Amino acid sequence: MPKASRDSLNAKGKRDAYMFDPDDLVLVTDEKSPLFDERVHLPVDENLVLNIMFAPDGVPQGVLEPVNVIRNAETGKVEVVSGRQRVKAAREANKRLKKRGLEPVRVPAMIQRASAHRAMGILISENEHRQDDTPIGRAKKAQRYIDLGRDEAEIAVLFGISVPSVKNLLALLDAPAAVRHAVEAGKISTSDGYKLARLEPSEAKEKVAKLIEHAPRTPGKKRSKNAKKAREIVDGAKGSDKTPKISAKAEDAVATDIAAWIDQKWKEVPGGLLKALRAGEWRAVRGKS
Repeated sequence: MPKASRDSLNAKGKRDAYMFDPDDLVLVTDEKSPLFDERVHLPVDENLVLNIMFAPDGVPQGVLEPVNVIRNAETGKVEVVSGRQRVKAAREANKRLKKRGLEPVRVPAMIQRASAHRAMGILISENEHRQDDTPIGRAKKAQRYIDLGRDEAEIAVLFGISVPSVKNLLALLDAPAAVRHAVEAGKISTSDGYKLARLEPSEAKEKVAKLIEHAPRTPGKKRSKNAKKAREIVDGAKGSDKTPKISAKAEDAVATDIAAWIDQKWKEVPGGLLKALRAGEWRAVRGKS
C-alpha cells in the first residue's frame, strides 16, 4: 500500500499477509510440539468448505481470515500456529475446484517470528477469546443480506446451516417480544425460541415464563437436567394425545386376518378387492386364521 494511501486511512503501519497453497502449509501432528492441537485430527468441516467455495459473483470468496504461521528453522517448512481447520477446508475446496476446472484458492497467512512459548500463546489466545454472535444478531444479519436481494440458500452457506434453519432463524425476528428477549438473554434455547415464535403473543409469553421457572437454563450450557420438562412445556405434556395405542401383537393379528381374507376372496371379488377390504369385509374371518 503506497504511503499516501496509508496516510489517507490514518493507518499507523502495515503487515503483509503471504498467500500460500494450503498443501504447502504443515499441520503439526507431533504431540510433543508446542504447536500441537488435538483439533488437528477433527474431520474437515463441510460447511467451511462450502463457505470457502461460495461464489455469488462467480469467484470463490476463499479463506477470509489469515492463519498464523511460523517458519521451522530446522526444516525450513512453514508450520501452522492457528487456523488448522481453515487450511484443511481449503485443501478440500481446492480438490473440488480443480475437478471443475477452476482456479484453486490460496490461504492468507501472517508469518510470526516467535519463540515456542509465544507461538503456543498465539495458538491458545486466538481460540479462547472469541465471542459468538447472539441468535437475534445472526437473524438480523440474515435479514439484511436478504434485503440486498440475496436468497436463503446463500445465507445457509454463509452461516453454515441448512435452509430450514435459516427460515427458523428469520422467524425469530417476527417472534413475540417475550420470546426474542428470552432467547437473546440465553434464558431459553434457540430451538425453543423457534417453536414459540409460531404462537400467539399471550401463549408464547406464558410458556416463556414456565420455561424460566420450571426448566431454567444456564446461558452457554445445555439444559440436560431440565430438557424433558422443557419439551413438555413447549410441545405439550406427554400423554395429551388421546389417540389409543395399538400393541404390536394386535397389529400382527389384524395383518394375519387380512391376509387370510385376501387369500380366500381374491378370486371372488375381482376388481373390487380393495373396495371390499376398505369396507371391512375382512372381519368375517377375524380370529379364524
